[in-house]
Amino acid sequence: MRVAPAPRKKSRSSRHALDTVQCYAKIQGYTFLLFNDSSYDCRHKDHFFRRHCVVSKTAINYDFTVFIDADIGVVNPNRRIEEFLDDSKDLIFYDRFWNWEVAMGSYIVRNTSFAREALMDFANYDLNLPKSFYGNDNGIINRFLVKLLFPNAQIAMNDCEKMFNKSENFNDVSIFEACFRTILGASQDFGKVRIIRKGHGWVRDHWLDNSKWNPDLDFMLHDWKEGNLNETPENVKLAAGSNGGWYNPLAGPIDLDKCGPLNSTWEYDPRLIADKSEMQENHRNYEIYVNSNYIQTLAKMEELKNRPVSVN
Repeated sequence: MRVAPAPRKKSRSSRHALDTVQCYAKIQGYTFLLFNDSSYDCRHKDHFFRRHCVVSKTAINYDFTVFIDADIGVVNPNRRIEEFLDDSKDLIFYDRFWNWEVAMGSYIVRNTSFAREALMDFANYDLNLPKSFYGNDNGIINRFLVKLLFPNAQIAMNDCEKMFNKSENFNDVSIFEACFRTILGASQDFGKVRIIRKGHGWVRDHWLDNSKWNPDLDFMLHDWKEGNLNETPENVKLAAGSNGGWYNPLAGPIDLDKCGPLNSTWEYDPRLIADKSEMQENHRNYEIYVNSNYIQTLAKMEELKNRPVSVN
């Protein structure tokens, strides 16, 4: 089996993250691809959608492809991607922790025509988007999955579409996302598609635990941007922080020349290794908080649906 972790393109702004992924691929014997989306015949104006066109085109060369955005890094090289693979699933996503979106910064693609065509269809949303405010591909994915998986749910979709077409800001985005999410429901399996529930995917936002991690719980961490890297203080509190600054869990830089199957032990900063039970409790509390926000957001749907269309 060949698995291709595929970050978007090499960038100095994500050097730490990319070095860990490249080293991880050497350790586990995976094919590692760094691609520049301008090198493919993908003419989508929005790079958030263009990247899915590139994945669709490259996925045909591998049994499975794991798309990884450039600011996602590996913290635990002893975890394997095979933990999340399923020969009965063509597309495997995971839920973002902080809201009710399906994450688009990383997903798994099985080499099937269904998966490749679905990704291309999603990329092509860039060509037919309304003038309303939708955020980016994360704002659109719930809508796309509903149309893909529930083509007969037209009555339920109609109200969500009204909100989608009237959206003016990120608050509105969260409302129409919630509407489409009610159609998807809480299930994880949808035939050829799986959406792994919060906290059980292969990637987690670093800020959820203030850059702390646990080897039994974590695999990859998101939002490792060089410009937001801070010096680690002596005492790091285990709590959800801001989604900006982060601390490096590694004790030193990655030496890519030394990465390989016989050298899979990384040195870590002990200040950032958290107790497993404390992390699980933190995740549970934050999930309760997000669910409360979800319920409050659903209560705003009627107002957005009935809002007059603004005339620019």
